[in-house]
Order: sequence, then C-alpha cells, then structure tokens
Amino acid sequence: MRTVLIVGAGFSGVACAIQMLRLAGRQPLRVLLLNRSGRLARGMAYGTQSQQHLLNVVAAKMSVLPDDPEHFLRYAALRDSRVTGSSYVARSVYGDYLEWALRQAQDQAPRHASLDCISGSVCRLQTETCGRLEAMLEDGRRIEADRVVLAFGHLPAPPPEMAHGTLADSAHYVPDPWRADLLSTVGVRDPVLLLGSGLTAVDIALQLLRRNPSQCVHALSRHGLLPQPSKPPCGHLAGSPLLRDEAPTVRAALHAFMRQVERLEAAGLDWHDALAALRQQSAGIWQAWPAVERRRFLRHVRPYWDVHRHQLPPMVQQELAAALERGALRVSAGRVIGIRDEAELAVLTVQPRGSEARIELRAARIINCTGSCASPRRASMPLVRQLLADGLMQADALGLGVETGADCTVLGADGKPTPGLHYIGPWLRAGYWEATAVPELRQFAATIARACM
Repeated sequence: MRTVLIVGAGFSGVACAIQMLRLAGRQPLRVLLLNRSGRLARGMAYGTQSQQHLLNVVAAKMSVLPDDPEHFLRYAALRDSRVTGSSYVARSVYGDYLEWALRQAQDQAPRHASLDCISGSVCRLQTETCGRLEAMLEDGRRIEADRVVLAFGHLPAPPPEMAHGTLADSAHYVPDPWRADLLSTVGVRDPVLLLGSGLTAVDIALQLLRRNPSQCVHALSRHGLLPQPSKPPCGHLAGSPLLRDEAPTVRAALHAFMRQVERLEAAGLDWHDALAALRQQSAGIWQAWPAVERRRFLRHVRPYWDVHRHQLPPMVQQELAAALERGALRVSAGRVIGIRDEAELAVLTVQPRGSEARIELRAARIINCTGSCASPRRASMPLVRQLLADGLMQADALGLGVETGADCTVLGADGKPTPGLHYIGPWLRAGYWEATAVPELRQFAATIARACM
C-alpha cells in the first residue's frame, strides 16, 4: 500500500488530499492528513468565524478544483441563493466549503483509497535506507510514508528587526493577530499600533473599530501603502500573453506593462485587465530573470505589486475609507528602530520614511500584522529548523522560501531532490513568485498529487 503523509490541513493540505483521492488508481492508497489543531481546512486564512472577514476574490474564482471552476460557486449558492459569481463570500464559509469538498472526495474515492485525519505535530523527518520517510511526532508517535507533502501553510511572522531592543520582549507586543482572544487583550480605549498596512492590518483595524469606532488605531509600514480596491477584470486580455520577449529586465518589463496600460486606457478599457493578464505570465517572467533582476524587483517594485495584486473587496474598501476620513485609522510610512516599556504604554522610536528624524509613538498594544514568515531561515517551527540543519531542505538566497524542483520536490543542501519530499505553500514564491492564492495553489496540488500516485 502506498502511504502519503500530508503535514498541514489548511487549504494546501486539503487540496492535495482531495486531488489524491480523486486521482487514486488501482493500487491501494492511504492518505494521512496531519494537523496540529485538529480543525480541517481552516488555517490562518479561513479559521476566522467573523462574517465580516471576506474573501478578497470573487466566488467564481475560488474553486479548489482546477478542472471545475464553478465548484465553489455552486456550493456557496446552495447555502445562500443571493451569491453570484461576483460575490465576496465570508472566509468562514470558504473553510466550510473546503471541509465539505474533502468529505465529498473521500466518499467518492475508490474503496482501496482511504483518508485518515490525524491530530499531531511533526518535530522531525528523516529518510530511511529503503527510500521511505519517517516522521516523528511530538508525542512520540512515528509514521512511515512513501511520500511526505509539507503543507503547513503560513507560519507566524517574527517581530521586525530593530537597531535597539526587541519587540518580543515588550509586554505590549502581540505576535499573532489572529489569536481568538485578541479583542479581550485590547482595551476599548487603548491606543493600538499595527505593524504593517496590508490585508491583515486592514482586517484587524476594522475589527477593532467595529467594536469601538473611536478607538485610536495607527498602522505603520515601510512604505505606508494600503491595498487597493478590487476590480474584477473584464477579460479583454484573457488567454493572451501580455508580455512576449519584452521582459528581460525589471525596467523593460515595467515599461512594456505601462505601454499595455496606456493602450487599454486609450481604448476606454480598464487597466486592471493588464494586471490580471500579467499574473498568468508572472512565473515565467520570474524564472527568466537572473538573481540581480529579482533583487531589483523586490527592492523597487514589490510593495506596489503587492497592494495592487492583493486587493480589498469593495465593501471593505468603503469601510476602510470611512475610518481614514474620520481619523480613527492613521497610516504612516517608517520603521521601528527602538522600544521601551513605560507603565501602561510602550514607547516606540520610529524613523519616518525618507527622513533622518526620529519620532516617538505610544501604544498599549503593538500587533504584528506583517503577514507570515517569509524565509525558512527565520522560522521557529522545529521541523523546518531540523530539515535545514540536516540538509534535507534548502532556503533560497533571496529569503522568499525553499528551493524546489519538478513536481514541487524539495531540494536539499546539495541541490538534489530529497526523495519523496514535496512542498506546497507560500514558500514556493522562491521559484514561481505567485504562490499564495487559490488559482496557483490548486494547480500545485494537482501536480503534487499526480507525482505521488
């Protein structure tokens, strides 16, 4: 019997399990889906139970199955007849959908294909002489598998590095913005500083302001940029490559992209279509760039790419605009260079962007909303540390993720695939750039499932 162990049961892990059950051939197959919390199909993205935390992509584009684009839309419409392809559905509903899709795949799988869901956490993974892998769990259990898929999703972001002091040492620092008791740790009159101004920061700011519209919330990030409102593309460029041989450098790609934007606007069309079309080519462009061009993109373009790629649903954008207009939420650009605790407040020394000056900000709570851990080298997860130390996994030079080969196989320190080991999740950004959204992850899941059969 072929045994596949999937470490993590968020979107990526569940998507892999679904594809394996659907692709099961004639040979006996056992899929083990391991998750620390025991909750399936939730993870950082879909664990929230707030109906006000919405998907930032329309329902028509959120199917977990690459060969059935309307799979999620049909499910959501059955739950709520008002849902259409252009609806922004609550993230909790999407978590329910993933769990339902997994159970459906399990029920429809051939009798010789089984799924076992296990609660636990892997602390060590090692190769065996017979070519199999052995996973050791924190509670002492051991699991042998022919293939292991690392699908642990987004790991918590470490605190931003500072010149003086450590944020983690402050009694006012909150490392996890998604902790279930967050609101109970923040007084309704407490001044709050959010580190980051992306999607997570917007979610947390609005969550605080819904409870108390007069709460003082300040978001601080390196560039002070907020996500842009979502504008579903009209499809004028669907299926057509936006850039051909025009992207050997970041500068050339940017100029070619702007020419396409100008053509669209001259024709009275929405320039966002150009962004949607470019996304289909982003992996190829990224892979064609040498390291020096990738660094140039990260240094000069990435912040602007992120705020236009990871957009806000229109209703969330309206709520955000209202909070900004009345001054309940302030956003500024700069970096924290020092911190000290003074009684009920933390005092942060901040260097505003583009200035040599220093200012002080005071906050009762400092919430890390910078996203997830970008580099395996900074991850606190014992399994990741062990894989790096033993040379079974290699972090990329740019601090974006892990080095992978064909079929998302994990490359070891020697540059060769670690037998039987695959990775799916945000650290695929190192090789593909676009690796955090459903359209890309469901394709990676299908690729890994075929390789594991």
